[in-house]
Amino acid sequence: MSLTIGNRNATSGMTKAIYDELYAQLSPPLSGMKAEDFEKVKDGWRKLAYAVSKGVIDHIKANMEIKDVHTKGTVTTAIDINTGTTGGHSHRVTGTETSQDATFDQSDDGTGHIA
Repeated sequence: MSLTIGNRNATSGMTKAIYDELYAQLSPPLSGMKAEDFEKVKDGWRKLAYAVSKGVIDHIKANMEIKDVHTKGTVTTAIDINTGTTGGHSHRVTGTETSQDATFDQSDDGTGHIA
C-alpha cells in the first residue's frame, strides 16, 4: 500500500477517505441547512481532511523506522588475487564462488526508507 495524501478537493487518497468519513458522521444533523451554507461546511471538511492527511503521511514518512529486515538471495564473489611471493615468484588465483540463499540482515537504523 502506498501512502497517498490525495488532493485538496478530497477526490483521492487518504484525503478522500477522511472526507468521506467526516461527511458520513457529521452531515446527518445538518440536513436542514441551506444548500449554499452546507457547501461551505463541506468545503471546510475537505480542507480539514487534506490537512489531517498531509500531516499524518508527512509525519509517517519522516519518522517511520523499519526494523529487522531480512532478505535472501544468491551472491557470486569473484576471486582474482596474487599469492604471496615465495622463492621469488607468486601465483595468480582466479575464479568465482556462488552461495545460494545467502541471508542479508538490515544494516542501518531503519529510517528514511519510506518515500
